[in-house]
Formats: sequence, C-alpha cells, structure tokens
Amino acid sequence: MISALIVTWRADALVQECLSSLRAQEAAPERVRVVLSHPGRRLEVGGAELLTMPAESGFAAAAQAGAADLSGELLLLNDDLVFHPGCMAALRAARRRHPAAVLQPRLLLPDGRMDNGGHGFFPDGAIWARGRNGPADQALPAPGGFSGAAALFPAGLWQTVGGFDVSFDSFCEDVDLSLRLMRRRVPVVYVPEATITHRLGASYGRADPSKIRRIERNRIRAAVRSLPVSALAALPLTTGARLALTALLAATGRGPGAGVSADGRRAVLAGIAEGVACVPDALRKRRADRAGWARTDREMWEALWAGRARWEDLLQRP
Repeated sequence: MISALIVTWRADALVQECLSSLRAQEAAPERVRVVLSHPGRRLEVGGAELLTMPAESGFAAAAQAGAADLSGELLLLNDDLVFHPGCMAALRAARRRHPAAVLQPRLLLPDGRMDNGGHGFFPDGAIWARGRNGPADQALPAPGGFSGAAALFPAGLWQTVGGFDVSFDSFCEDVDLSLRLMRRRVPVVYVPEATITHRLGASYGRADPSKIRRIERNRIRAAVRSLPVSALAALPLTTGARLALTALLAATGRGPGAGVSADGRRAVLAGIAEGVACVPDALRKRRADRAGWARTDREMWEALWAGRARWEDLLQRP
C-alpha cells in the first residue's frame, strides 16, 4: 500500500494539477492526503483527504503532521508536480527490486531538461541537484540524498527515523534526513523510468533571499548533526571554498549562484550566522542519533564521496 502526502502552501491550481495527474496513474496510490500549511486559505481536493494546519507552518512541520498516522509506503510530494504516464507503475516495480531503499523519481523542469535525479553533496553538507539543467536522458550515478520534492519511502522507515526535523521550518529538511539515512546505511535509488515534471521554485521562487538564508542556516544544522567530525572541523574552509566556486561560476552565468541578487548574497552570510547559533541544538541531536548509526566517520566519508556533487553538473547554465 502506498500513501501519498502532498504539502501545499499556495492552495491554487498547482495542487489541483498535481492531484489530477496522480489520480490518472494506472497504479495510483491507495490513499492520498493533502496538507494545507496556510489555514487562511481554502482548498477543494476531491476524493483526497485534507488536513489543514492550525497555524501557518513550514514544509517540515506540515509533512510531519500529515504523515503521523499514514501506513504503508509514504510518497512525499511537493504541490508543483505533474506525473507522467507510467510513473507510479515504475515506482512499484522498483520497490520490488529495492524493498528497503528510498526511491527517487526522475524530476524534469517544465522545458524538458533535468531538474534532478536526487542530490549530490559538497563536503560542508550543501547539496546540488544531480543533472540539473542537463538533458533529460542523461545517465546519472546513484544519488547521495533524495529530493524532498518527490520521494517514496519504504513502509515504516519514516516513523523509525522520526521523519523531518520540524525546527527546520522549510528548506534542507530533506538534506538533514538524507544525511541521517546515510548514517543508517539506508540506500537512495534513482528510478529514471518514473518521471515527474517539477515547476521548480513555483511556491517560493528560485533565488528568494529568505529562502537562501534558511538554506544556509539549515545546511549547517544538518552538517553538525550527521557529518564526520573531520568534516565539521574543516567546515569554515570547505564552506568558503564552495562559496568562492559558486561566485566564480556565477560570474560566467553558471551554477547555483547565477542570477542571485545582492540581497541574496547578504542572505548567505545571515544564514551562516543563524546556523552557527543553532550548533548546540544540532550537537544534542547528534548525540541522540549516534546509537542508531551504522556507518563510522570513515565509512560516512566514503558514502559522501560516492554521492558527491559533480563538477559537470555545476557547469550547466540555468
């Protein structure tokens, strides 16, 4: 049994199109629930279940509330998705081959280029979408982490690991959970036969300063919670190197920094400062997690290298 969980903030035509494309699947989920994270809005969801949050909530808290009593496999979804024919059938077939893995569909941009096939990691815990802006049919290595836009979790896994950290609000909750799953040796498997179009940034924009600030803040929290000790010691250097590379690529119109405003660049520094202030809480969670770790620091480095962000991905123009 698959339970689909769609989190929406806008409550507009995006979620209606997502629901329609999901219902049209020949192997559609047995249960569909929509979580509306903005209580001041109204939404009709047809035959799906609707859960409205009591107060305006971020993606992490809304997903946690929606998943609390769902059973079976959990299909976590953003609202800005359109399923291609055969997507759910491909995911069900992949589940038979990989019973314990998180399954990552192929996500495409509206123009047909690749959005991502999961995430690759930088040494400081930042991520870059695998294959972004490249051709849809490109071969991709196994992802280091899953994309929170769409992923299928095996039955019971979400509850076992505790799902998202609700204190993240929105952004990088999938990075944090991916790193925690990596510590537990839970694989992420890319399923290119399962294709979904993703209107990237439709809800929050692609380079909104508030989004950038929260990404940098939460990236530090995720890193401190799960990365090897040596990676944490090197965090100032690796973060500085990543930001320098991002700036260099942005000057040529490439990479994640392309098109980011001056306010966005200032938001990076604000987010880093907020992330540093969150380090004590992240360390407490790290100590609590350690009993469930199945990878040593050395093995974690090996997994991070295998699932690293690729230079050729960053060279793609936006």
